[in-house]
Amino acid sequence: MTWNELFTKDHQPMMEDIAKYSGSFEPVWNDLLDYFQIAYKCVPKMTYSVCGMKPGWNLKFQKSSASFGTWYPQPDAFDCMFIWSYKLDREMMLLLPELTEVMYEHVNGAQDFMKNGRWIMFRADNKDIVEDYKRMCAVKKLPIVS
Repeated sequence: MTWNELFTKDHQPMMEDIAKYSGSFEPVWNDLLDYFQIAYKCVPKMTYSVCGMKPGWNLKFQKSSASFGTWYPQPDAFDCMFIWSYKLDREMMLLLPELTEVMYEHVNGAQDFMKNGRWIMFRADNKDIVEDYKRMCAVKKLPIVS
């Protein structure tokens, strides 16, 4: 069953349900949750989306005005929508040589987001992608603790 079939709008999952659904990715998922809570003092907000592209329950991470993305649970992974303003475009492009080839392609090919910035949707299914994601978040807001 897909995520949105398992957890309908009237059946909100618990954090443990998300971790379990992530299967073999669960330890990385839990480490990333811990990282955001420690590095940014950020607690995820669970929301329900009716978006046709990624319907169902997801997690949003935000601290003050910095949004760190929306996570969509997947088997053995999670998908992440990440947006940055055009003001940060130069810093994101300077980060490109440090990124894995997969993330380099995503960031380099990022699309316009409502004329205010750029966005990407990527699948985090290994630790290297997660580390790239952390570097990208640090462009938006430096972690309190790294």
